[in-house]
Amino acid sequence: MNDIQLVRYLLSQQGVSPDELSAHLGVRKRAMRDCIHRANASMAGAALISYDRARGAYVVNISDQQGFDTWVSGRLAHNAYDRLPSTPSERVVYLQQYLLSRSDWITLEELAGLLLVSRSTISSDLQVLERTFEKFDLVIERRPRYGIRVSGSEIDKRLCLASAVINAHLEADGLGGAISPSMLNEVGRCVDATLKRENYKVNPVLHQNLVIHLAIALARIGKGCYMPMETFQMESVQGSSEWAVATVIAQAIEESFSVDLPEEEVAYIAIHLASKRLIEDARGLGMDGVSSASGYAAESGLEVTDEAWNLAAEMLETVWRAFRFDFRNDVELRMNLARHTMPLIVRLRYHMMLKNPLLEDIRVHYPLSFAMAADALALLAERYQAKISDDEVGYVALIFALALERAKTERAKKHALVVCTTGVGARLLAYQLQQEFSNDFGIVDTCDVSDFDEYKLDGVDYIFTTAPLARRTTIPVVHVSPFIDETGSADVKHALRRVAEPSTSECFSPKLFFANVSIGTREDVISFLCDRCTQAVELPDNFQELVWARERASSTAYGNLVALPHPLEAVSPRTFVAVALLSHAIDWGGRKVCAVFMVCVSRDAGSGSEAFYRSMTKMLMSEQSIQRLLADRRYEVLLSELEGK
Repeated sequence: MNDIQLVRYLLSQQGVSPDELSAHLGVRKRAMRDCIHRANASMAGAALISYDRARGAYVVNISDQQGFDTWVSGRLAHNAYDRLPSTPSERVVYLQQYLLSRSDWITLEELAGLLLVSRSTISSDLQVLERTFEKFDLVIERRPRYGIRVSGSEIDKRLCLASAVINAHLEADGLGGAISPSMLNEVGRCVDATLKRENYKVNPVLHQNLVIHLAIALARIGKGCYMPMETFQMESVQGSSEWAVATVIAQAIEESFSVDLPEEEVAYIAIHLASKRLIEDARGLGMDGVSSASGYAAESGLEVTDEAWNLAAEMLETVWRAFRFDFRNDVELRMNLARHTMPLIVRLRYHMMLKNPLLEDIRVHYPLSFAMAADALALLAERYQAKISDDEVGYVALIFALALERAKTERAKKHALVVCTTGVGARLLAYQLQQEFSNDFGIVDTCDVSDFDEYKLDGVDYIFTTAPLARRTTIPVVHVSPFIDETGSADVKHALRRVAEPSTSECFSPKLFFANVSIGTREDVISFLCDRCTQAVELPDNFQELVWARERASSTAYGNLVALPHPLEAVSPRTFVAVALLSHAIDWGGRKVCAVFMVCVSRDAGSGSEAFYRSMTKMLMSEQSIQRLLADRRYEVLLSELEGK
């Protein structure tokens, strides 16, 4: 029974005895008193439920009729938490917030009475909730005859509670009742005024996240739950640039809410500021540029720490080893990663989580960037002994996507060789190529057929010939007519497109397609595919070890029943994919998986990997494609889905 239902019931009965009310609610008297206290707090003085000793009953006394009417209409229109949940997902969110808002024990019978469901239903909901709590290092503690309660650190409880509120906010379903809209607005006003006055920049995407976390902190303080902090942690935070800004925000909140915030709570605000900081040109912020190994940071006046700068370099090295994309000399990308890494390190150290509302779009539109980010962040997961969410991966994927798009516009023009039976014909054809394809070719050389066998092909990207060539070469050869007509132009364009975007289906083989694999564990599936890959392709002896090194860093299950295990380094002579369709779903690092694609990128793949990942991931992220493949487990179906047919 929610607050409104309780108040209306008491008004309709003109007073109810404790025994009758407890029986009506279906809970013990302690839980009944919790309901009364919650209703009184929500009415904020407009009305009050009290015990009339003379009558031996609980009654409702309305002192402000207009305020009471406003409370009723507002509760009905806006407060999702006060509405009795009717679906399993709503009950789980309700239980998450309700259990985190109290520190004492409560029985399953009392919870069942609150939600008007059976004890078995509550038990089922709690099993789902426990998986959420695990992400925040929280556990549901059980004790016979006492019931249950949530155990864990104060910061983890706050982060979990804030996560529920943020999810509700992102889904435009109100604020879930954990904090009131008026409290949120006032906290936002305090934060905005201070940040503007102090000229302190916070990432706009994370601004609302910060405000909600601070409102949650106020709610917890109101219940006497304060943030503990070790002395060494306090000293570290007090020495940061965020401390001064956090102190000003704390003063504004103290004045607005008439509370006293201890230093530990001020430090908590500073930590959140650091985790959401937007690093900008330090000269615009009135700060000194940090002298780092990059030289670039100090030169540009950007406050980037050596730790972040060096981590960015290691991340780019990781991407080079795994994907053979060489960003190691891309200073702009390294700087963007370093700037993003600084607040990310704070989030990892304090186990903070944030939501990425663009996550699914990023997965679909930037699959290669997402894969790169996942591998790069696995380095940080190991370094800081922290789990990195897909939401964080999505933000870093955008940074890699920007670098890939920039690389496209800055790519070097190709070197072409024109071979003809006569020198004059070759020069004429070369002139036509330079005129029509000036954006693609920087150098167009010529030679006669008679000289081709001895011609040095170093640096040549394409060969266009009007005559058959006896010499074998790995360089793409395009046969064209002596004059570039409409058909010849189409042939050239097709050749450029074919080399730039090779067919993804060429990376698959029926020999490495296993339609019904009856294996029960992730370990056995990886071992099975590694064995088949080493039998089909010449791979190093430590291939399986490299696959496990990547898997231990973070799970390669990306949702949609799909996992993409791959080696930590590109060690294959060619790009190929081994496929295992499992006879039943298995657990893969916390996700269910039915289709496993072991991806092996060529040591010489270079930028050609982008088209490969784009095409393949388009299929893997399509729920319809995967379902069709699992329903009709033929190799021809796989090829059809890859080609989008």
